[in-house]
Amino acid sequence: MLKLSNEKLIIMALILASLVACTGDQSQVSAPGQVAAVVNGEEISIYQLEEALHQSGLIGDEKGKQAMPQLLNRLIEQSLIIQQAKKDKLERDPGVMMALEVSKRQILTEEWLQRKMKAVKKPGNQEIDEFYSAHPELFEKHKLFQLKELVLDTSVISQKKIDLMIDSTDDVNILEQNLEANKIPFTVNMSTMMAEQLPMDRLSLLSSVPFGRYIKVTGDNSILIQGVLSTKETPIEKAKAAVLIESYLYILHAGIDADFVKS
Repeated sequence: MLKLSNEKLIIMALILASLVACTGDQSQVSAPGQVAAVVNGEEISIYQLEEALHQSGLIGDEKGKQAMPQLLNRLIEQSLIIQQAKKDKLERDPGVMMALEVSKRQILTEEWLQRKMKAVKKPGNQEIDEFYSAHPELFEKHKLFQLKELVLDTSVISQKKIDLMIDSTDDVNILEQNLEANKIPFTVNMSTMMAEQLPMDRLSLLSSVPFGRYIKVTGDNSILIQGVLSTKETPIEKAKAAVLIESYLYILHAGIDADFVKS
């Protein structure tokens, strides 16, 4: 019997059917030897069976040959389920249509990324070493930051008044007191952040800021005061760093946004 739920099988089968429908001439007749089975007039190709074998991890293995009949039976069961799903017009169900679209986008995205990465030259040891040496704050001197953040909305507060408060002290706690005393509205956030969670330009500044001091980040309608309360050194060994750097450089060379890959 099948291990996957019928709903998941139907969705995956519909996705595969829609992707196949987008390519090739459907009027073509399969060449002799390419068909593994025919289910109610619909063919299961040898290529589908080989892909099922590949996904099982048994390809090229003696166990793979032994598993072929079972894998073929599973494909036949899938074909029967998808035929019934189409008969019941399940592919028109709004929930199924949404799941199909989401899964289809994910499959196409992952396939594009895999092909993109295959075309990228593997970073060499020299390039990895140079990156490691150029960014000690990310590896050798890697830190965990305890931060106090003060956020001011410049659309409702006089910029001149804010600047006077900021210029009066370089201590984040005193600045907070001064803002409160002058009834300047702001929000306070306490955060703990690893070095790699911070923007690179801000990381270099915060790494050199003494405890209690802060940096100012100006936005379109806001000012962020980011004060360093404490840090804890958590160095990353060079061997482990090399793996991280290699992955990062792969993405960089491919011209792919790292945030896009994370998502």
